[in-house]
Amino acid sequence: MKSRHNTSSIILILVILLIVPILPTQGYSVAQTEVIRDYWPTNEWLNTTPEEQGLSSHTLDRIDETIIDNDIEIHSVIIIKNGYIVYEKYYSYWTQYMAHTIQSCTKSFMSALIGIAIDMGYIDNVSQRVVDFFPNYTIDNWDPRKENITLEHLLTMSSGLEFHEVDIPYEEPENDLFAMYRSNDMWEYVLDRPMLNDPGDVWSYNSGGIELLGGIIEQTTGYSIMDFAEEFLFDPIGIDYLSWWRVPASGRYGCGGGLNLKPRDMARFGYLYLNDGNWNGTQVISSEWVNISTRMYYDTGFGYHYGYTWWGIPEQPFYEAIGHYEQKIYVIPEHDIVVVFSGDIQDEDWHPTDYFVMEFVIPASEAVNHVDTTLIINLSVLVILILPLPILFLRRRFQR
Repeated sequence: MKSRHNTSSIILILVILLIVPILPTQGYSVAQTEVIRDYWPTNEWLNTTPEEQGLSSHTLDRIDETIIDNDIEIHSVIIIKNGYIVYEKYYSYWTQYMAHTIQSCTKSFMSALIGIAIDMGYIDNVSQRVVDFFPNYTIDNWDPRKENITLEHLLTMSSGLEFHEVDIPYEEPENDLFAMYRSNDMWEYVLDRPMLNDPGDVWSYNSGGIELLGGIIEQTTGYSIMDFAEEFLFDPIGIDYLSWWRVPASGRYGCGGGLNLKPRDMARFGYLYLNDGNWNGTQVISSEWVNISTRMYYDTGFGYHYGYTWWGIPEQPFYEAIGHYEQKIYVIPEHDIVVVFSGDIQDEDWHPTDYFVMEFVIPASEAVNHVDTTLIINLSVLVILILPLPILFLRRRFQR
């Protein structure tokens, strides 16, 4: 009886040892700083098939099918997995060589530039008061609460300044975005806005605050925004072709939405963040800044949370830069993926890219890597049935 018990115990242990290596792990993601890259796309991206990087091409192709079947005004789709382009599509007359407006994705570049300026010592920290960076300005609608607006409030769109951008049509004179663009001094225009809330209390979309960030960089570094970005952000990661819109009335760069980039260069920026600010051994942005700027601090009230100009959806493993008309840069650390979209989708139409990422991109990874639990059970049963046979055979042989 004891011999049978020992035999059963041995069988059970062997079965467990056989099963454990193939059981899937849950909720595990590797910090990107621990990933060893076999190349960097500073000069050129390399391409592979989705399957070579652990993705299902069949699942990814559903993006293309959905765009075509529904006549969606997407202009480009790029998916980067493990540093390789595994999926790239262009529509209409668009090609990989053409720069595209990235609209308010520009804001996430501005967040990066603020982080770089802090890393370099031009700015002390995000707790500094905004008014201190504009000492020569006489500010209208003075309110003591304006003294408490910090860089962090501008980055998180929680300054408390009254700024009607998305609640009034652009063509209306009361729309502050275009009134700001028509002004001779955009920084003055924003600083002059009356206070509506205490700083930090309420999230409210405000591109004017991002224009102030541009002013702060120019005031503290002595560089123009373009020159600072080229030297300390674009050049190190291989972005060498771009244009940046200057606002006609003021001659200043449009920091809230003026950048035009090739989609592959949008992907380079996402890849920089995926790698915690490191690019081929050079820390372009500190990992601390990447971490704090991609946390979500405010609930916007319409399904997104907001960080330092980066957006997130609760319970989803990605953060994203968002621009009008469906310009997007997604960073998905858990799956080592960057996704880029450009397009011209109007406000009243379906905006599909979050759906594409949640329903096709992430499942494309899971479709290949997921281990079927039924297969595990069947293998386990098979092991239990087969494993005793050699033992029984040997016992019978020795008993003869």
